Amino acid sequence: MVGLMLAVFLISIDRTIISTAIPYITREFQSTPDIGWYGSAYLLTACAFQPVFGRIFVLFSVKKSYLLAMFFFELGSLLCGVAPDSMTLIIGRAIAGFGSAGVLTGSFVVVSAAVPLHLRPIFIAVVGMLMLQCRYGVGASVGPLLGGVFTDLVTWRWCFYINLPVGGATAAAMILYFNPKKNQNSHGTFVERFMNLDIVGNVLLLGAALMLFLALEYTTQGIAWSSAMIIGLLVGFGIVAIMFVGWQWRKGDEALLPSRIVMQRTVSASCGMAFMTYGAIINLNFFLPIWFQAILGKSAIESGVDMIPYFVVNAFFSLVGGIFVSLVGYVTPPAVVGSAIGTVGVGLLLLLNVNTTTAQWVGYEIVASVGFGISIQQGFTAVQTVLDPKDMAVGTAAVVAAQSLGGAIFLSVGNSVFQNQLLKASAANLLPGVDIKAVIDRGAAAFRDIVPADKLPVMIEVYNKALRTVFTVSIPLGALATIISCFIEWKSVKMAKAGGQAAREGNSSGSGTSSSNNNSVRPSTGKKRPI
Repeated sequence: MVGLMLAVFLISIDRTIISTAIPYITREFQSTPDIGWYGSAYLLTACAFQPVFGRIFVLFSVKKSYLLAMFFFELGSLLCGVAPDSMTLIIGRAIAGFGSAGVLTGSFVVVSAAVPLHLRPIFIAVVGMLMLQCRYGVGASVGPLLGGVFTDLVTWRWCFYINLPVGGATAAAMILYFNPKKNQNSHGTFVERFMNLDIVGNVLLLGAALMLFLALEYTTQGIAWSSAMIIGLLVGFGIVAIMFVGWQWRKGDEALLPSRIVMQRTVSASCGMAFMTYGAIINLNFFLPIWFQAILGKSAIESGVDMIPYFVVNAFFSLVGGIFVSLVGYVTPPAVVGSAIGTVGVGLLLLLNVNTTTAQWVGYEIVASVGFGISIQQGFTAVQTVLDPKDMAVGTAAVVAAQSLGGAIFLSVGNSVFQNQLLKASAANLLPGVDIKAVIDRGAAAFRDIVPADKLPVMIEVYNKALRTVFTVSIPLGALATIISCFIEWKSVKMAKAGGQAAREGNSSGSGTSSSNNNSVRPSTGKKRPI
């Protein structure tokens, strides 16, 4: 378990550790136009290859597949560390992202292989809590801090070298202490199993993700959503996405994301809830610190301290949610109630203003944190109550991919909403004499230095309104997560413990046949659908 936690910690901070090193990297490589790709190359492969790793964990040894993913993450980190030019660094980031996709998905698969079903909610909550806090919480602060320390005291290359010894320790722990049962699906030759990975489907998925990420990346650089470039990329994304869905339908059980799995009621609901929940959470995690800095005038360190109640409460109630499911058995109640409470908490954040007291903003962020903390990891447990063991890796990968996609899309949407609100205020002449583009470029921590003192109160009001508009985006997402989570089936995680394993093995026998026919996932037939 310690090895898994180290791996998830490494993967998660790797998304942010480079941020404070980028100015030094671009100075050394003369590569300012490549800045966006240093982050996007990693996120692109991390998101696009999660489903294929779900297939890999089904068709190959879980232990060897996890170690292979860790190898690629380490290889990408090493390549970044020794990169002689910008292109090599981008390639290294893409390889590291590819490996991270397998490590994140594999961490949940390892839990499912090593822990009894009735205890999994607790362990899933711990792994998922660490992933959430490191990716969007503690890691969002620790990553840049570590990057700054390495860059200032040694070299930016240590942002990547640090992964090598820690990743090696994780690999050693996996080799020595993780001994899963032989994968029942690992029959046939290596070539036969490799061809069953649905390479065509993954190429289509990668192409669609590439166009979507390019569109999102360009919008954060100031290119309008209505521009021909953005529209063309979004249309291309839609067309290739439709082609991907059609190909998946034709491939049947041999697809990257078989329809019998992703269209299963609980799996679909878990993916939808994860997509909406992470879309709501990511804007809070990124823009609440900006509110502290811009509106209250806090420093970066002080805003991190002010976020401690949010992250600690979120982590605690994520664990509480896991314990509740382990004791009671059902995922649906905490998923629904938690999402609803989180949505109310986001609504309370719309009350934030320059006169908000400490007690008020702490209370608002705690309500949001409690709710989403309870619900955030329930999708991972839910899919394991309805899927056969051989399908759990694919179902888990689908939920992880939905989380990543929701976070990536709505962070860009939130950023665009924020900037557009500031630009609208400038167009309405609410800020005469203020260069709003310079304000945006300088950021929350520095805009007070360039805005005249007599314009500062108005600027703060405009900033506050823009941030509240960003929080508004999270309200419908939280509401949709609440509605979607209602469709998670009431299947108990205590089934295996109570001797109900037979009910999960298909439609073949005895009592409960009707329930099995309606809710269980049918075993793979291996057949393709006709065109």
